[in-house]
Amino acid sequence: MRLAALLLPLALSGCVAGEAVMQETTRSLARSAVDAAAARYVPGVDVSPYTDCVINNASTSELMQLAQAAGAGAAQDVAARAWPVVRTVASRPEATQCLVSALSGSQFLAAQGPGG
Repeated sequence: MRLAALLLPLALSGCVAGEAVMQETTRSLARSAVDAAAARYVPGVDVSPYTDCVINNASTSELMQLAQAAGAGAAQDVAARAWPVVRTVASRPEATQCLVSALSGSQFLAAQGPGG
């Protein structure tokens, strides 16, 4: 009984560590999908602040969808699958505020293209 009491915290910490690894892997895959989508649909803009805003404002379900999109194959396929989720997350007020804070005016102008 004492051994079980000693091993239980170790087993639980292993579960927590495993979940942390899974969450980090999911976020990493989701990040690559957002990068691909942003690079394709928001050309000429440094996409890292955009990616951070989307990832940080996505739900767990959306992160899973983005991580699945990352396995779609070619970058254009990844971008096409990820873009609807990216648009949904980016349209939220919190994400929009993040984007406004993260991107400089010149990056917005570059994203708008000639004639704004």
